[in-house]
Amino acid sequence: MSSLAGRRVLLTREEEDCAAWAAEIEGLGAVPVIFPCIECRDIDTPELRARLARELSRARWVAFTSRRGVAAFARLRGGTRPGALPDGLRVAAVGPATARAAAAAFGRVDLAGAAGEAGGAGTAASLADALAPRLGPRDRVLTVVAENAGRAFEEIIRSAGRACLRLDVYRTRPAPERPCKRAASVLGADTVLLASPSAVTGFVNQVRLDTAPGIFTIGPSTTEAACAAGLEVTAEAPRPGLGGLLEAMRCAT
Repeated sequence: MSSLAGRRVLLTREEEDCAAWAAEIEGLGAVPVIFPCIECRDIDTPELRARLARELSRARWVAFTSRRGVAAFARLRGGTRPGALPDGLRVAAVGPATARAAAAAFGRVDLAGAAGEAGGAGTAASLADALAPRLGPRDRVLTVVAENAGRAFEEIIRSAGRACLRLDVYRTRPAPERPCKRAASVLGADTVLLASPSAVTGFVNQVRLDTAPGIFTIGPSTTEAACAAGLEVTAEAPRPGLGGLLEAMRCAT
């Protein structure tokens, strides 16, 4: 039997992303408690659409580091359909889930990370490491990301001597502060998963800790935000993604 069996796990990502994790957690015998603490919104302006059209005509690769980036990009392009990209433009995706979204939207994926977001090994940095050796001297890369995403992908591509342009196509915001916060005991979770600094802020904006659940963070920046918010972190995931969080939970059992 899984060491996670029977645990009630609070998921604090955006609602759609919570649902993706909930199925895997439930399969391990734990009980997912979906409580979104962040909100995602597309960025859609005439200026961004014009810039996207201009840069796509110059790029050799477009790189996606999330399913949400694929969806926001497709909406900016006027919908999803195979063959919607310019001829000669290649598609890179961080992992299988993002690759599936890109394949459905554009009809192809030319480079996919070796592991999915749920498994946790796929990161923007690992995608950049895989892509950099494939680039020619004049190849330009367009990376499509969230407004508050890190810059590891761009830094690796540029350190390889290749041009890389970033387009922010959506933004992530913490859930606003509730006048009357929910008591943690009412939520009934014994474990809280925090997957971003924004989720930390959204969590403390909405929840009053009248119990002491185990708090697990996805990486250093999230741990730092949790500690700054006065949360006692039980453990930090040894690698990104749900797989790393599950590993941290098992080790803390």
